[in-house]
Amino acid sequence: MARDYPRVSATTSGRRWSGARPAASFKCVNEQSTSSGLSPESGGTVLRLTLAYDGTDFHGWQVQPGGLRTVQGEIIRALERLVPLDSIPPGAGRTDAGVHASGQVSSLCVASAGLVARVKRALPRMMPPDVAIREVAVAQPGFHARFSARARRYRYRFCTSRDPFLRRNHLLLTAHPDLEAMRAALVPLVGDHDCTSLCRTASLEPGKTLCRIQRAELVFDGETGYLEIQADRFLHSMVRIVVGTLLEVGRGRRGVNTFTELIEARDRRQAGATAPPHGLCLEEVIYDQPADAGQES
Repeated sequence: MARDYPRVSATTSGRRWSGARPAASFKCVNEQSTSSGLSPESGGTVLRLTLAYDGTDFHGWQVQPGGLRTVQGEIIRALERLVPLDSIPPGAGRTDAGVHASGQVSSLCVASAGLVARVKRALPRMMPPDVAIREVAVAQPGFHARFSARARRYRYRFCTSRDPFLRRNHLLLTAHPDLEAMRAALVPLVGDHDCTSLCRTASLEPGKTLCRIQRAELVFDGETGYLEIQADRFLHSMVRIVVGTLLEVGRGRRGVNTFTELIEARDRRQAGATAPPHGLCLEEVIYDQPADAGQES
């Protein structure tokens, strides 16, 4: 099918992370461990970091082989100057290259009240211009940024006229889409589904394709708009595949029943193109219990 937008790749600076140790020297490099570092039995305090970043010049969240610049790499580089660090601080959402975040969450465990105070005081000031630590808070024992999350909320932003101030975080649409058809197409997407058709094929894991999509809403105000989608979990590139497919509905190339058909098909080839990364932002990660930002350990 023809695309509604040009093929776009993330603009990256090409800079490499110059941290003291390569990624392979850390434990849980793939973030599969449920540990946040030190164990609660060791008397450590779990910290919850809330951060925002402009993903344009990053090769994604997760540390990459070869030292490519990533958000996680920047966090590690700063933390190594503040606390003993034996494991990689996990992220709640492993955003791809070029994807932004305003509410990403990470976690780590530190050994003493003095180190808690040091991280709270110093870490926000050590970030590069395209990363901001919005909060460093004490979390409940056993908290893990990824595995404790109950839901994640993303926004994909659009604009319908060329604006240099929006080019890094909005997808420019060359024509006004049929918004009513797009909204109608989103209705059957909400619910519990096997989302095989909405996952990057190379990343599919058998038995791990079920998602509970809690909300999918399209909002437009004049020349800008966004798709907001919330689910208990997302598969690789899932939001961007939803967006690419939805835009084909808006262009009249697909019917309003397209997501019902895709869910039944369980075939990525039946879905639309993967939308470019720069319009996507991780807005919020939702947990059962909020962190106690005022507590000191």
